[in-house]
Amino acid sequence: MPLRVRVNSSANALQIDVRWAERQFRMNGHVADKVATGSSRNLLIHNAVDRGHTEQSIREDMEHIHNLVVIDVTFRQNNALVCTNSVHNALYARTCMMSRSAYRGCKIEFVRDECDVPLPQRKITPVAITASARKPAPMKNRFDLLNIDGTEDGSDDENRVPWDEGSDDDRTMDGHRNPGVNLNFLDS
Repeated sequence: MPLRVRVNSSANALQIDVRWAERQFRMNGHVADKVATGSSRNLLIHNAVDRGHTEQSIREDMEHIHNLVVIDVTFRQNNALVCTNSVHNALYARTCMMSRSAYRGCKIEFVRDECDVPLPQRKITPVAITASARKPAPMKNRFDLLNIDGTEDGSDDENRVPWDEGSDDDRTMDGHRNPGVNLNFLDS
């Protein structure tokens, strides 16, 4: 999720307020393409000192851009490094600055972000599993979850009528018994 950063600087202290953004958003395709080609949230203004730019003048020139927070402006040799809060806002700020007459003759380019480093990777060592170490999982009845009375026998055992050996219904004409369940109906 994106963060909203507000920087309040005074002569002695630097206060940074970090909050979650009010709205979530997806990165647009054109912004993703710009990031893939080297755009970042940091801008380098070449020849800024020769053109008379100061930290205060750069902050004032970018003040009108909605949700843009200029985190830091530092000068290196003749150039100004401007750190902002997001790539979206830096893209817009660069376009805006290039359209102003005060920045004519200044090359404005993106500088690699100091946070743009790969994340450390954990080493994953494969564990050798031998055939004897593998035990087949025990077969379970998937309907055991439906057994609410806690008995191990199924409910179909309760519905069976016990087989009576003396009953004439179980004999066939040749005197042999039919193995299986006796079906005695109430109306017979």
